[in-house]
Order: sequence, then C-alpha cells, then structure tokens
Amino acid sequence: MEQLMTWIGPVLDVATAALLGLVLWRLGREPGSGWSERETRLQAIFADLRALVAQSEGLARDLDDKLAGRETRLTALLAEAQAMLGGAGAGPAPARPDRIEVRDEEPRPAAAAPAPADPVVSARRIEELAEDGVGIEEIARRVGVAPAEVRLVIGLNAARAARSAPSRRDRSEARAHA
Repeated sequence: MEQLMTWIGPVLDVATAALLGLVLWRLGREPGSGWSERETRLQAIFADLRALVAQSEGLARDLDDKLAGRETRLTALLAEAQAMLGGAGAGPAPARPDRIEVRDEEPRPAAAAPAPADPVVSARRIEELAEDGVGIEEIARRVGVAPAEVRLVIGLNAARAARSAPSRRDRSEARAHA
C-alpha cells in the first residue's frame, strides 16, 4: 500500500500535464471556425423567421378582411331578424337596399344545397328543420349556410318565443286577481 501511495502523486501529475496539453492543442486550432458556421446557420434561421413573420402578417390581414365581411353579413342578418321579430304581423319586411353580399373565395362543397336567395326563406327553413329535431350541422348543410348562422336564427327564434310567452310574475299576478 505504501508503494502505491508513492506512485499516485507522479501519475496524477502526468495525467494533469496530458490534459493541459490536450486543452492547449484544441485552443491552438482555430476555435472560431465552429462559431462562424453556427453564426451562418443562425443568420439563415433569422432570415427564415423574418420571412415567416411577413407571411403571417399578410395572412392576418386577409383574415381580418374576411372577418370584417362576415361581421357585415351577420350584422345585416341580425338587423333583418330583429326587423322580422319587431314587425311580426305588420306585413312583409321592408326591402334592404343596404345589403352587402359577401361571397367566400372557396366554393361550397358539392353536397351542400344552394342557399336560397331570400334570407326569410332560409330562416323559415332553418326553423322548420330545427323543430323537426335536425342537428345544426345538418341544417347548415341542407340550407347551405354557415353553422353560426343556423345557431343565430335558432337563438333569435327562442328569444322571440320567450318574449311572447307570459312571464312567471305575470301568471302569478293573474292568479292573485282571479
């Protein structure tokens, strides 16, 4: 054991000198060559990222335009539905010269039925199918409108029914007077 302890010190000194030589040899070679390759790759990645950002900004502008068109269309539909609800029984709904038609750039699937030209006809058809228990997606497919429009018409129909039904308070007051 004593002889082993005598040799451990010099062996560690030789190993340390060898490792120091290896580090100096690695530093002696051009250490910047690896960095320049990495820097070139990073510049290419940043250029690609800039191109993707510019492309996404263009797509976002297109989406904003489409959403604005949809909003205009839904606002016109909502105003028309409110006019129908407010003037139910007062005769036909007034003509809408301010109507703006927004068409999708993508054609509708061939299986979808063409949308009727008159929104009143569409709304009545949606109400009929909803009363028959047909699902929203199926109604949208059959009538040829977006599912959101189907939900809107069904919601407006439910609101109209709720307004026309006497409230609980009105019924309780009627019972009290009877």
